Amino acid sequence: MLITGCVGFPVGQDRYWRTLPFVEARTGEIMPRESTLFEWRAGAPKSADFAVQAYRLITHGREDRGFPPAGRKLTPSRQLQCGAFRDSVEVYEAWQATKNAADILKAKMIVFETPASFQPGPDRLRDLYRFFKKLPRARVPLVWHPLSREWNTPLGDKVAGELGLIRSFDPLKSRAPKGGAFLYARPLGPRSGGFSDNDLSTIRAGLEGRPSYLVFSHRMGFLDAQRMAAAPRIS
Repeated sequence: MLITGCVGFPVGQDRYWRTLPFVEARTGEIMPRESTLFEWRAGAPKSADFAVQAYRLITHGREDRGFPPAGRKLTPSRQLQCGAFRDSVEVYEAWQATKNAADILKAKMIVFETPASFQPGPDRLRDLYRFFKKLPRARVPLVWHPLSREWNTPLGDKVAGELGLIRSFDPLKSRAPKGGAFLYARPLGPRSGGFSDNDLSTIRAGLEGRPSYLVFSHRMGFLDAQRMAAAPRIS
């Protein structure tokens, strides 16, 4: 019911895979070479699950924190065509790179992280719907991780439902979204140290016993993921 992992490999991969069954690969900001992707897949157990982050040239504009370094190499006019799911060659090429990474890693899902600047509005909704409506129906689920709280609303649930997206959430800050085949939880970790036992209990309760992926991204995330994976209940 609950599959726990981290964003990226916070420790060596051999150690990581000995205790955790899932990783959200860091492919958003810097897309690895194909040879690196093949090495990741070959080095993982056959039962291991990968998610890939959608290349941020799809979601992030040049003004956004996390705009990919590759985007800085583009001309200013091409930079303006990146991000926010724009209908552009740059976004299309970034999607092809994302899809290729997902195919190599045999990913179980693709995670689209939208920056805080991506907020509800007519233009944003138009481009969001156009992008996902144009995609061939993916063989893997598509997860939407919005950093703007404005999507943590019934509108966010409505958009995700109509586009067939799994909207991720933070169990420490909001209730689980309605619908979807599974939950995708990405709790924001503390700036230092790890989660308390009470935090982990709250996170587990927030998953409501539904099939879930729980992904940690803070500095102590690997240890917290181990704690969560090892304990059926945190008292």
